[in-house]
Amino acid sequence: MNPRDLELTLAAARAVGPCPPGEEATWTEQVRARAVHLYTLADTVGQDLQRLDAAKQFTATLLSVRVESTSTRGLLLVRNTSGELERLRTDRGDSEAGRAMIERARTLVGHRLRVYRINEQMSSNAKLQVRTVVHLTDHGTDTDPVHEHSAKENLLAAAEGDKEAARRAWTEAGLPETGSVTARQLSEALSRLPLADTL
Repeated sequence: MNPRDLELTLAAARAVGPCPPGEEATWTEQVRARAVHLYTLADTVGQDLQRLDAAKQFTATLLSVRVESTSTRGLLLVRNTSGELERLRTDRGDSEAGRAMIERARTLVGHRLRVYRINEQMSSNAKLQVRTVVHLTDHGTDTDPVHEHSAKENLLAAAEGDKEAARRAWTEAGLPETGSVTARQLSEALSRLPLADTL
């Protein structure tokens, strides 16, 4: 037995606990199943760590989370430290990792985050790449004011230049005509924009 297999088996035996007298066969199967689970878990974690190693890191505030109906991917809209919007995707929402990322992102709207992002080729077109978020580290609610001009520019950009849609979203969200707004208020205005299926 190689050292890795021995370590996995011992870890699985510790996780299962002592073997009850007379239940050796059941206990052995539980240890075997746990060891296999640990092995596949290590493989998955290894892949996750490789993606993190390859990721570009930057600080941004999460403003919006939507789900693309066709791919089930989460579509995240973040505002980076220079005040520009960046659009990111999660893994597919019908995968455990994608679903977990979408659920986590929804709880972090309005928060300042450390974003880990990689560029991945699209499966439907190898010439195109998408920006995929692989991890988010929460740094708490973003309490810095967003200057009125910058906030309105962000809203107009998210509305793809539709001035009327941006104005209506600003008004419906109850944002002031003048003065800075919070990241949460900007997020509220963004949520009033007509739904787009893709970012």
